[in-house]
Amino acid sequence: MGLPHISEATEEQKQTGMCWENEDELYNGGTPFKITLRDKRGIMVTILADNYFGYCKKEVKTQIGLSANIFGLAEEEHAGGAVAFKSYSLGTHFYPDDAIVGNSHTYEDALALLGDTVTIHPTGYATDKKYNTIHILPEDLEVDLSAQAATWTKDGVKQSLRILPGHEYLHPSGYKIRLQKHPASTAYKLIGTAGEGTYCHKPSTVSGGGKSEISKSLNDAVIYGAIYISDFETDMKMVKEIIERDYSNCFKPEYANLQARSPSRKILSMDRSLGSVVKLLTPKNEYTKEHLDFIETIPYRISSIVFAIKRFYKPTWGDDWMSHFSVDIVNGARGHELKLDGRKLAGSYLRVGHDHVNGGWRTFKLRQDFISADKVQMEDDITASVVVPRERIKGLPKEYSMFPSLKISQNCEWRLFQRPDDAIIPGFDKQTEDDLAGDQIFVSNFKPIYEEEMKDLSERVDFFEIFTDPMKAHMHRCLKEGGVNICSAKPRIWNGEVTKNPRYLQVRPDVAR
Repeated sequence: MGLPHISEATEEQKQTGMCWENEDELYNGGTPFKITLRDKRGIMVTILADNYFGYCKKEVKTQIGLSANIFGLAEEEHAGGAVAFKSYSLGTHFYPDDAIVGNSHTYEDALALLGDTVTIHPTGYATDKKYNTIHILPEDLEVDLSAQAATWTKDGVKQSLRILPGHEYLHPSGYKIRLQKHPASTAYKLIGTAGEGTYCHKPSTVSGGGKSEISKSLNDAVIYGAIYISDFETDMKMVKEIIERDYSNCFKPEYANLQARSPSRKILSMDRSLGSVVKLLTPKNEYTKEHLDFIETIPYRISSIVFAIKRFYKPTWGDDWMSHFSVDIVNGARGHELKLDGRKLAGSYLRVGHDHVNGGWRTFKLRQDFISADKVQMEDDITASVVVPRERIKGLPKEYSMFPSLKISQNCEWRLFQRPDDAIIPGFDKQTEDDLAGDQIFVSNFKPIYEEEMKDLSERVDFFEIFTDPMKAHMHRCLKEGGVNICSAKPRIWNGEVTKNPRYLQVRPDVAR
């Protein structure tokens, strides 16, 4: 260390402990310490003696910041971000509307880009060689959930491919369609995801500024419940009027001719998607005053029922759609939970905060076509960035022309030091429970749980059964193998209180996937 003996030390060195008296004494009294050395060239060496990984991260940030400053034009940022791909519930049908997928992408162009990475099938579609559940289809594809098929035309002949769960079907634009089971029912629906994502980057933020929340899926905050109806006869009469209404003159004259498809399409027509119906009943500047006034008269519960009917409508019903919907008779009176062919319908509700006065969650009904964005976390703490003139970057989309300069950012971490605050609620943070149930996990500030306590936790049905399957399997495995382990909902107890800083190292999702 090069520190002087106490006999040669100054008064300041004696006061700060920067000297020694016996050759075998521990530096800093044996408590954690950090020693940093740096020379004029910018070479920096740090010795860190502590068992908390966060201190190591702070030191790495400091060194990267120094390196960026010496390099010039670049900087180290305390940043967070993710690439978000907008997703939509398509209901039972997908039609390649130009407003969604554009009109500048062709199947031939896609094959030219993909080269020999795909297998081309005689019927006119291709499958990725490495991931055989990814299929590229022609630009005129349509997907019909009721037929469970994707169709397109090749050489004037209609072709068909059965769509399956776990498979993804790509339009040449990159727009992705998949079949997904509803989390709270046995029903399936079509999900559409944009081909190009948006990089959400929160730069130079402070601790607690919300950088981690950018990349978290909203799905953990979505719960599912019944779709409620007030009075069945009255409400369904209003629904019928909305469905049978003529919408041919809903647009102002200056916007009417700009529509790719006729607004006169019936709400239950297979030529109109669920998203189109939602837009039709949502206020927009393009609509006439008459149509806007009509939208204002529709109660929220009624529009929710219209969207649900559109979501499940089948062409074989014809005009007799109302007979498929009902409510139970409860104690001799009509109930309020809407059913389809005797099966309870499930709606999505967003859980936002907790009502600490009255107890329970504050929830809000989500639109029938709402699906949270697909996200890939790209950064969470240490980012290096540089700002460059726009014209130095080639191949940018035209919408970038309004910006004189652009930032290029690079994540500097292989593993992200996550703080799973919500994991203390069993079953809430699904990603954390999946991560902590895995192998070779590094955790900090979680309670060490021995066999006896793990047995007690796994036998408490009101606690154990709320967890996701990976955490349940982890707890059972811990019981079988013995020793000391952790539970995602059991942070460390410090000075009689639950710590506010549980942490674990997560392999970056863009690498892990």
